[in-house]
Amino acid sequence: MALALVAAGTACNRESTSGTMVGYSTYTVANPFFAGMQKGLDAGSSEHGYSLVTTNANGEPNQQVSDIQNLLNRGAKYLLLSPSDGKALAPALEAAKAKNVPVIAIADSVDVDITSTVNLDNVAAGRLAADQIVQHLTKVNGSPRGNIVNLTGLTGTPSARDRDAGFTSEIGKYPDIKIVATQDGGYDTEKSNTAMNDILQANPKIDAVFGGNDAEAVGASAAIAAAGRFVPVGAPGHIFVVGIDGSKPGIENVRNGVQDASISQNPIKMAQKAIDLVAELEAGKQVPKNVVWPAQLITRDNIDSPEVEQYGIWSNDV
Repeated sequence: MALALVAAGTACNRESTSGTMVGYSTYTVANPFFAGMQKGLDAGSSEHGYSLVTTNANGEPNQQVSDIQNLLNRGAKYLLLSPSDGKALAPALEAAKAKNVPVIAIADSVDVDITSTVNLDNVAAGRLAADQIVQHLTKVNGSPRGNIVNLTGLTGTPSARDRDAGFTSEIGKYPDIKIVATQDGGYDTEKSNTAMNDILQANPKIDAVFGGNDAEAVGASAAIAAAGRFVPVGAPGHIFVVGIDGSKPGIENVRNGVQDASISQNPIKMAQKAIDLVAELEAGKQVPKNVVWPAQLITRDNIDSPEVEQYGIWSNDV
């Protein structure tokens, strides 16, 4: 599909050249997950003959509000978004509603009523991460006990809030598991690496780390190695690390015995599903309010299994 830079708006914006205009507002293109999202949107738009215009707010909620308003002013007939802040975007989304522009959120949710959401059950994903840590601590310590770190996702995003809620509610069932540090990892490898460096210096005993996404898990693993505290998966003294997304760096760390698990979603297929919803709306059909995307736990033990092969490792395609 032919692509061109958008003359106005933020850096890394782009658009296709013909067809019904579909606007996509994202808060980042730096995370590998969003490269997968863009690939799915490009493929879906090409299949349906839509003109896709993408804007990137570079992590700034106010810029994303402006981006959405610009997309509406340019005549977007449908609005897709990956929100930086579920509440801050409300005025822009109300403007879309006033113009009768359907809004679909992808891989996150917002705190206002919109047409549809294609999203992982992030509360359940947080619980699953906690369950993996509980199983590990029970195996190595004889009971669910130990010191753990919670690197939360980007503040303001509903996905970060929900993953944290699922994780902490599940861990809260085990009084001998202590969360010794909670830091905002910003869904970012560098920020999580810095946070984990400080946490390691302050805590001589850490048994496990939950990264709100794989970027955070990868940053934490690098900090563990830099501190001289890395022990391979399965060896005594190993610090258990689990993340979410199934991104390439996380999957590579799982395969190499650095990261224990990644709870994968599939941004390529989720984005394609969002475009399919646009096509249904275009045809005058009703669409579901929520499309819950299934998660797949990927570990070193099952990474080459038929189950994971069937689900797909999306990062192989980006």
